[in-house]
Amino acid sequence: MSLALLAGCTDDGEELGADDENGSDTTGEEEPIEPFESFPGLTAEVEILVDDRGIPHIYGQTDNDVLYAQGYHMASERLFQMALLRRRALGRQAEVLGEDFVDQDVTSRTFNLRHYGSLNAERLREDSPAFYNAAVSFVAGVNAYVDEVNAGTQPLPYGFAEAGFTPENWSLEDEFAISKLFMLGNSNQLERDLLASVLSTNLPDVWESFELGKPMFDTPILKPGELPPPSAPGSLPSQLGRIPARAADPYSEQAVAEAFAKLRKATGHIDPPGPFGSNNWAIDGRHTDTGRSMIAGDPHQPLQSPSLMFGVHLNSADAGQGGTQDVIGFSFAGTLGVQLGHNRKLHWTATTNFGDVMDLWDVRVEDEGVWAGDDYVEWVTREEVIEVAGGEPVVLEVHDVPGYGVIVPETLLPLPVSAPGRQLLVNWTGFQATAEERCFFEMGIAEDIDTWEQAVDIMEVGGFNFIAATADDIAYRVSILVPERDLSAGYLPYLIIDGDNAGSYWDGYLSQAQMPQTRAEDRGWVGTANNDPFGFTFDGDITNDPYYYGYFYASGLRAKRLDDRFEELTAAGAVTQADMEALQLDTHSTLSDALLPILFDAAEAVGTDPALAEYEGNADIQALAAELEGWDQRMDRDSSAALIWHAWLHFMSHEAVGDDLGFLFTLVFAEEPPYILKIPGLAMTGGYSTDNLIQTSQAEVALAGLQRTAQWLTETFGGIDPSGYSWGDMHGTYFANPFGGELDGGWVATNGGEDTLNVSSSNFYAGAGGDAVERFDSTDGPIFRIVTTFAEDGTPQATVNFPRGNSGLPGTPHWDDTLEDWVEGVYSPLPFGRAEVESAMESSYTLSP
Repeated sequence: MSLALLAGCTDDGEELGADDENGSDTTGEEEPIEPFESFPGLTAEVEILVDDRGIPHIYGQTDNDVLYAQGYHMASERLFQMALLRRRALGRQAEVLGEDFVDQDVTSRTFNLRHYGSLNAERLREDSPAFYNAAVSFVAGVNAYVDEVNAGTQPLPYGFAEAGFTPENWSLEDEFAISKLFMLGNSNQLERDLLASVLSTNLPDVWESFELGKPMFDTPILKPGELPPPSAPGSLPSQLGRIPARAADPYSEQAVAEAFAKLRKATGHIDPPGPFGSNNWAIDGRHTDTGRSMIAGDPHQPLQSPSLMFGVHLNSADAGQGGTQDVIGFSFAGTLGVQLGHNRKLHWTATTNFGDVMDLWDVRVEDEGVWAGDDYVEWVTREEVIEVAGGEPVVLEVHDVPGYGVIVPETLLPLPVSAPGRQLLVNWTGFQATAEERCFFEMGIAEDIDTWEQAVDIMEVGGFNFIAATADDIAYRVSILVPERDLSAGYLPYLIIDGDNAGSYWDGYLSQAQMPQTRAEDRGWVGTANNDPFGFTFDGDITNDPYYYGYFYASGLRAKRLDDRFEELTAAGAVTQADMEALQLDTHSTLSDALLPILFDAAEAVGTDPALAEYEGNADIQALAAELEGWDQRMDRDSSAALIWHAWLHFMSHEAVGDDLGFLFTLVFAEEPPYILKIPGLAMTGGYSTDNLIQTSQAEVALAGLQRTAQWLTETFGGIDPSGYSWGDMHGTYFANPFGGELDGGWVATNGGEDTLNVSSSNFYAGAGGDAVERFDSTDGPIFRIVTTFAEDGTPQATVNFPRGNSGLPGTPHWDDTLEDWVEGVYSPLPFGRAEVESAMESSYTLSP
């Protein structure tokens, strides 16, 4: 293990995130800034103007004043949600919510989020005292509101009395632990690596056939001429033949089902990335009707009630006292500043990048330590006591392996992935002090693309496809600590690794030059949809590329549609804001372009192809095929054909690969339907290097799926007549709350499907037989949609919609007032200038020193 890994340094020894001449400690003061021991109090009055969507616009004299007010106001709207998020990160949910939350607490304690959050805070204190002080101010604002609630001068928000606890004061480490929690969710690959390992162990022949990493469409983020040299995909000899199969017995259906049910429950609070769904893009002025750039983003997150994100505007710059803040956008509840939004010159957006920053090893245990290759490492044991409301405390013994990660507790994964005398070790690049909070803060004060890129490069653990635009420039950039892996050592990082393989352990990171990045000078636009940035996975082999970056990317469905539409729009010229909004709302089914011709040919061949004799005279099949022929290929709520298509796609998938995957079929599809649908898609279109997955013919599979669709429609709606059903009857978004009660947001019919840009994914299968669930509920989606143009003076002008409201207080005006606009795709301006804010102002109040 290299010292660079432990110290958070680049390969050449330079400290990551250290201040440079453009650093953030420029607050107008010439004297060095000293870090706060505690918040000294407001320097002057702070105005909080709340607009007609419940977004606070906070005006103060200094950065610290407005960050204090942000903490205070966020707590006034979201205190119960923040309290639960804090407990998620600290592993203290069961203490108030009972034994159902013990498993989640085990995960948080295992990953030691509070400890690593505290390291982040300590590092920030040294690297950027100005921002450290802003963080101290934010927490002080939260605590000021908590004190008022506990003193009875503010009402106790809904949830506390019902759950039987009262608000606690926050420490600075709590906020940073919440940030670590979100970063872990962004980069968590634990479940994917385990599922891939189960597939490769139980189904070795199928595993070789379907080339899991291969996308449906070969659409990279970077185009020819933009790849960082040397990074030509597939340019080196394959190493697959040198990688031995991992010795493990197949797992039983019951063991796998129980283990993954347990793991999903234990990691549910991390909000792991998936289903794949985020989009963002920017286009420069040569293609737009204004002659200036445009940028759009719709990050997809779990759609909870209240939303995980909070709209806010911070302004200390107008006061002329050295304040750096005039930034508006969205922050994760419980965290300070603005993570995604715009300032006076620049707008930035993000999607998940899926660089691989987590590995699992099956290591040999001896005495009080493990063998990591040829190195024996003694573990450090810590005892974690999890208090349980209404029950006995749970005592968890965790073994940290210094420099190598942490042993996965057996209670977290009751699956015999390791032989006797061996255990599972997980390592994550977040097991150190990282600087994600400062990265977002620095992006918020960047005034041009150059300084914004410097801010992005501070990021170390969050895998984000960042895109930014000013009026006259656009850029795409990624910065993340991706371990440098030598696959010639004979292992695959996306499977459980043999811990005896000494060459598999991390010893450095990829350089910034190897990260995805472009200014898109030639084409004038750039977009991401969680797709492979380089194209390393397109041949199904990640061992023949110049370096390993990641494996589990989106399957190219949205990326293909995005690229196709941009080619069309830029060829036509004069792209408008309305075009960008329509693209975010696009519900065209990309898979239908590839698969419907197969279905139509099969239906037409009935009566002439002897292999299809059993379908002769089946009027239902022909009627459904005819209905799909007249379909506009849009997954809209009022479309009956969209429901026919959705049912056929999934019944066809079961017919195509259900026999190959066996009892793992529904488990695989339950994980991430947008990703897994590529398997039957590629099988049906001949996209694999082997056709072993289709034992009959594409036509027979297509018609069998259509026959099952007719049977299901009849059983569900009494017949196949399209006037009797629509997509919105069966599909919608459910806004859950981990506590429930009045915080539950309910269900609403929504547009979109698994393969649309406006993705709205749901689980189809109810059991191993491929039967359908009673309702197709989506629980992930665009947590906001934003499209930004630029005024003649370069000021960003954003339009936005978001669910469900900006408040977390049930029954208040802004609890669910933005939901309808989000469902209907209605955009409204996001007020930014003072005159705009005052025009939209609904209420206001002042905080005084």
